[in-house]
Amino acid sequence: MAEAENKCVVPADEIDSDQLVAQLYRCSPLSTMAEAQITVLISLSTVERYPAATQLYEGGVPDDVVLYLLKGELEATQADHGSIISADSEAALQPISSKHFAASTITTSAEVELIRIEKQLIETLTAWGQISAPETEVVMSEDGIVTIDRASWLNSMIKSPTFRNLPAANIEQLLNKLEPVRVKAGDLIIGQGDLGDYFYMINNGVAMVTINPENDEDSVIMAELNEGAAFGEAALISDNPRNATITMMEDGVLLRLSKDDFINLLKQPTLRWVEYEKAASIIKRGAKWIDVRLAEEYERGHLPNAINIPMRELHKRARELNNKIPYLCYCESGTRSSAAAFALSQYDIRTAVLKGGIEALAEDCLKVSAAHA
Repeated sequence: MAEAENKCVVPADEIDSDQLVAQLYRCSPLSTMAEAQITVLISLSTVERYPAATQLYEGGVPDDVVLYLLKGELEATQADHGSIISADSEAALQPISSKHFAASTITTSAEVELIRIEKQLIETLTAWGQISAPETEVVMSEDGIVTIDRASWLNSMIKSPTFRNLPAANIEQLLNKLEPVRVKAGDLIIGQGDLGDYFYMINNGVAMVTINPENDEDSVIMAELNEGAAFGEAALISDNPRNATITMMEDGVLLRLSKDDFINLLKQPTLRWVEYEKAASIIKRGAKWIDVRLAEEYERGHLPNAINIPMRELHKRARELNNKIPYLCYCESGTRSSAAAFALSQYDIRTAVLKGGIEALAEDCLKVSAAHA
């Protein structure tokens, strides 16, 4: 199905957020959500503008998205039947999706604005909206009294693809298991080389990721983590020591989850393992290999055309990757690559893990770098 290329993504500063929330709140099934959820939905979607006489789709709307017409007029035609959808009509209150426009050609009759939303995001938010989240409450933590709002936690978690992919039942358990911890600027949260004990999410505040490559050099800043960011998963998945240091840059509150709860509620449901034969066919369709081992390991033998991103550089280089294509992570056994896949999923990168790693593959599957040939 062809999709128009002459779209203009409307900048956030040109969107009247209050008006857009009010407009979407009238639409089905968004009217069942809280207004705060619709605000989150907008932040994870795009508002697009198209000129008149633009063919948006030929052969139907894609299965994974829904559209809501905000301004202008669309024409949907199928065989010898056509219909007009105007932004001020009752029809515009319904989603334009593959359910009702599976084989339609959709064209703009005038300049239009519409919002494109992931179908799964609507399903998830609707399900999460049914989860009973207490009002703001005061709880005791190790550092004294902390005021928490689990409903706001949900709105932060939905921004992470990792949490979005969890079953609603897991989310409810996760809310009950998360422990708030008050932190101050300068606090050391994770030390490189430490054993993993907790998974963390930033409720508010900013943290800095640093590494010390040889343990005898100045630390290198790798990334800055803001509200909603999660960290600490690598050591929990791999059972290896922490590969970086995390320090708070400002006062804030972290939400932490014990290793056992992390494995049960987060790791198991979100990792996708694939056998080599299936992985090879996925690669032929445009996916890319990511080798998460150290450079010297990569040079001694790697899969053809694999990108080498060692675990310690993962957060820094995740933004270089194209979230339009899937990536298959691998290492020797699957241990490090499973941690990498989980971490990349938090950057909205579609990932899978090579089951068993490359140690189970024949040597002729691997390519050796020139220096080691």
